[in-house]
Amino acid sequence: MAESDFRRISWLGKLHIYALHGYATEVMFTALWEFVVNLNWKFPGITSVWSFPIYGFSGMVCERMYEHMSQRGYPLIVRGLVYTLWTYCWEFSTGLILKQFGACPWDYTPFHGDFMGLVTLEYAPLWFLGAILQEKVILYYTRRLFVGPTVEEERESLQRQSVANGLDISKPKAL
Repeated sequence: MAESDFRRISWLGKLHIYALHGYATEVMFTALWEFVVNLNWKFPGITSVWSFPIYGFSGMVCERMYEHMSQRGYPLIVRGLVYTLWTYCWEFSTGLILKQFGACPWDYTPFHGDFMGLVTLEYAPLWFLGAILQEKVILYYTRRLFVGPTVEEERESLQRQSVANGLDISKPKAL
């Protein structure tokens, strides 16, 4: 298989990976939160379908920010702060839009550092650490993903090459 047979994963593929990661992370976080706060051994993690596009598009924006900031030599702590600021802006904006339709799945009014129930300062350390983890793991590996031909496509390609070279590998040779 030649290198030219591989291509980088599409933006739609990346969007899907970032959305799935955010969705799964939120379910895991809410399950852990339920355990820590209520000692619920069932670990019931919850989220909303709205988190899928929210996390997906946010991941795409973070990838662009990473490319921009890393090319300019911004240190990790600065990038983490920028990602955290973005997270607050994005969470507030999407929450405000969803709230207009009665569809905002989160409510931070019980927290001391909340603003309009849409964001809370108490989550800042978690958002910061999550952003660093996203850059170092999710963005790192997602930006390195390539896709190539399927097994069937590869088999057909080998068969075409063998026929072109005067060999027919499709028929087994009799002994």
